[in-house]
Amino acid sequence: MRLIRSRRDTRSAVLGYLWCSGGSFRPDLAQGVALTEASISRIIGDLKAEGVIEETRRTAPYRGGPSQFVTLSNQIRVAAIEISNNSLYSAVGTLAGETLYSERYDLPDGLGAADVAATMTRAVCDLAGWAKQRGIALEQLAVSIPGYDPDLRTSPIVAVNVARLDDLLQRELPETPARLTNSMVARAVGHRLEMGTGVLGGSYFFVFVGHGVGAAIVDELAESGDVETCEIGHVVIDPGGAVCRCGHAGCLETYVSTVALANILAVQESELINRGDRWPHDYRISAPARAEIRARLGRLGLAIGNALNLNRQRNVVIAGWPGSLPAEDRANVLEAIGQSRLGGLQGIALTFSPASLGREPVSGLALAAFSFIRRSGERRAQGRHLITS
Repeated sequence: MRLIRSRRDTRSAVLGYLWCSGGSFRPDLAQGVALTEASISRIIGDLKAEGVIEETRRTAPYRGGPSQFVTLSNQIRVAAIEISNNSLYSAVGTLAGETLYSERYDLPDGLGAADVAATMTRAVCDLAGWAKQRGIALEQLAVSIPGYDPDLRTSPIVAVNVARLDDLLQRELPETPARLTNSMVARAVGHRLEMGTGVLGGSYFFVFVGHGVGAAIVDELAESGDVETCEIGHVVIDPGGAVCRCGHAGCLETYVSTVALANILAVQESELINRGDRWPHDYRISAPARAEIRARLGRLGLAIGNALNLNRQRNVVIAGWPGSLPAEDRANVLEAIGQSRLGGLQGIALTFSPASLGREPVSGLALAAFSFIRRSGERRAQGRHLITS
């Protein structure tokens, strides 16, 4: 059955498929987005004329097959500001994910509003200056902020004043559309890009466990683009527990973040993050430490199970440090989900993804590219557009 879409939605679907797949032959593209080849030809003609996509010759996957391979243009430039792991990252990249410019600035937890503003100003000015010096037009900017809520003037996690940030972006990047959003949206979008096309085929509950802990309900981004964040890292599970960076005591994050894991292993968190997926092999984990890690994974599973009681998702994807552990340790998560979810584990499909730690600003650039795609690939117009989500 063919889908009824607006022209904008159709263009976004085509671009989203190319983004997730890394490129496609026309017949495969038409099938992937449920369009006729005639419709695909018209859309490709428009997007090529606008410089958003390009076609190159490639050997067909079968004898007598097509030879024109469609990809996103490598000439479109997008930018990102990503706050993660006690740092602020600024970057410029291509739609295909190539990073052309990247800088890191220290941004410790608990930093005051004035210092955060000064760091943000430096990062945005450096980024804008780099692009201007090279005559680069930035088609989209994405700003990823932990704890961001469009209804709050300042994030409770990082003291970013949204109004001041908007003024800064208006001054330094006046013609670049900007999207401000919660860092979990960026993480979820970046993960969706890594998954490629046609993996789960529907919506899923995405959980990221790193310096921050968060969750989102993700629909098939190549089609709808829906990402709805869920607050799981700052769910209070023990009012008598340690104080969290959000100001509450006993949040899930204080038990399962990379900060907590580093404390269990008696190592520096920065060192742990730099190890990426290798950390369980690089550290000698004592029996008590392994038992404590399994107990923390049980807390994570209980929180996920309770979240699934509120939103009946069948597919669950966990990214972050738990994915690097052996199956016998990860089993604690699944068991705890069954203990807290009404109906137990019936119908639940749980997938663990690689840690993806220390890869900033990959998620921010992925969000910037995806935001450009959700605008149907329309090149920037005079005057900024600020989008919050």
